[in-house]
Amino acid sequence: MKELRVRLGMTQKDLAEQMATTQQTVARWETGKTQLNVEQIKDLCLTLKCTVEELLGWKIDVEEWRTSPFAIADAETRYGTLRIKMTVGSRQYPIDEKARESILHQLKELHNLRRNNTSRPWLYCWSLDNKILLINPQYVRTIELIGDDVEEMPEYYHPEIYRALDDWDKGEASGKLKKECDAIIAEMGDQEAVRMASYVRVTYDDGEDEWNFLDEETTTTFFGLEAATFDVPQCSFAEVEEEGYYRARYANLDRVAVMEVPSDRYHRLTAPEEA
Repeated sequence: MKELRVRLGMTQKDLAEQMATTQQTVARWETGKTQLNVEQIKDLCLTLKCTVEELLGWKIDVEEWRTSPFAIADAETRYGTLRIKMTVGSRQYPIDEKARESILHQLKELHNLRRNNTSRPWLYCWSLDNKILLINPQYVRTIELIGDDVEEMPEYYHPEIYRALDDWDKGEASGKLKKECDAIIAEMGDQEAVRMASYVRVTYDDGEDEWNFLDEETTTTFFGLEAATFDVPQCSFAEVEEEGYYRARYANLDRVAVMEVPSDRYHRLTAPEEA
């Protein structure tokens, strides 16, 4: 914790003021003499601009993702902006260095696959604003990768914000985290706030958006697409919404330009259950 605090140029007194506690308490936190609770851990992550793994020094196992109270997030090296110009308009996303490397690798492989006529691939990427992107190259005009030193990257929230908004109806958020979520909801409205944490955005070739709640049943669709981004057959239909026996919706992937899947929720729903 001390290293994270010093990295931001904060004193123990500064951190204490932001956490609404005493300097003595911060000192005990840093020496490990006082154990942190879940609320304090989340608020410290917001204040110190770090992940839970960076703060506590241990990694959350995949088997714990479903039940962990914390967001699923790796410490990232920020890169900048992924800008995609499509026939349905432009989108831009904040990405880290790993995402940049992945995109460059896929574009290289895409060229080789098309040259050999072996498949009809899609592009896959993740962004820092809680999105997994599934992109149909058929509707892409240009892809730009722009470093943050050249152009300021799009804003995004802390991973714990997206996690809290996904569980908002449970009323479990508190402290600094709740205040930040309240401010976001006041600015963009309940619907938009919940959508970015819990809903899949499907954009079709005519620019129409469709929002579908991501649940246990439909995650299998996106898990399959994520795994098969280099081999998506023509005239494929993917289930994007299901309400048991009474309702199901399937998207014609030939007509889909891009899908944005809420990352934290997706990873929790697709994680293996603890033995």
